[in-house]
Amino acid sequence: MTTENTNKKSLNHKDFEKGFSIVEMLVSMVIFLIVVGSIYGLLTVGRVARNRSSQKTDVLKNARAAIHLIGRDALNAGLGYHQSGALVPDNFISDRLGIPEDTDTTRDILTSIIPGNNIFSNNLQEGKTDIVAFAYRDLDFNDGNAITLANAIAGSDSSVVRLELGTNATTRDLTKHDLVLVEADTTQVAIMVTEVIDNKNIDFAPTDPLGINQALDAQDTNRSLLKKCSDSVPDNCTTVVSSLKRFFWVSYKIKDDGTLVRISYANNTGQPGDEQIQERPLAYNVKDLQLTYVLENGTVTDNPVAGPDGVAGTADDTPNYSNLIRQITISLEVQSTERDEQTGKPVSIKLSGTFSTRNLEYDVG
Repeated sequence: MTTENTNKKSLNHKDFEKGFSIVEMLVSMVIFLIVVGSIYGLLTVGRVARNRSSQKTDVLKNARAAIHLIGRDALNAGLGYHQSGALVPDNFISDRLGIPEDTDTTRDILTSIIPGNNIFSNNLQEGKTDIVAFAYRDLDFNDGNAITLANAIAGSDSSVVRLELGTNATTRDLTKHDLVLVEADTTQVAIMVTEVIDNKNIDFAPTDPLGINQALDAQDTNRSLLKKCSDSVPDNCTTVVSSLKRFFWVSYKIKDDGTLVRISYANNTGQPGDEQIQERPLAYNVKDLQLTYVLENGTVTDNPVAGPDGVAGTADDTPNYSNLIRQITISLEVQSTERDEQTGKPVSIKLSGTFSTRNLEYDVG
């Protein structure tokens, strides 16, 4: 083999052993990092989007369930109740719901819907939230029939009202702590059963857990309206009691920690007196609950009972305007329990629903 051929083979072998230069390595690393960074960025965006979507789904589920339950009670409001409402002691409603007291000393009217605008504050926002209460008849009670009444007399002592049932009527469906509407000749009275004596007699003592019963032997507007009228008792009395039916009274509000609760008053069978006001949590991390009302004449208002000055608890309040409500719009703002990874803030969603209060329009009791 010649020297020239040997040199050529040596050169060719060295060409095959030639590597990357430092510049080529740096360029390759930069390209690799760009590709890996892009993939990581896309994966991060996808993960954040997935987490955000999951948070929104949870928030929407809570909000929708809550609006559905409030809307169901809004639709039932006034069902089989009484169009003008029922009389209860003065300031009973403000004591139970936390809304402003009225300026008079007359009895309150427990209407089918009781609004309260900007009443409660919570830890999730600076503004205040609403409360709303609904009343409607228990149509399962006594097979959908009212219990006929024969007379109102003194019960176990002079302060207790005892209602005697009419012929063929029975107390079989009544239990202690039932909330009932008694219709008399001149009015309707909301009271709570404190004792079922036998199948023909029911007692209503003024020591009930709600504070809704009034004493039979009290004076003037503090006396039970079921006291019989006489020459010595010409006012705040009744001559005839005709029927009794059970009804539900519930309210919705947001607590300090952002929990939206449904509160039921009485009718908690088998529970002691101190558990007759029960709170059922519906949704958590609720920032705001706002309600608007459309009245019979088309007026849209945040509080139909506030009167011309728009301030509840003043002399021009119009509590009977609750009976003119024809539509309710419920707006909820709910936020997630976890913070968004990009913004560092909780995900917040607003949801609303509008419901017709059809029973208030035609149901007269």
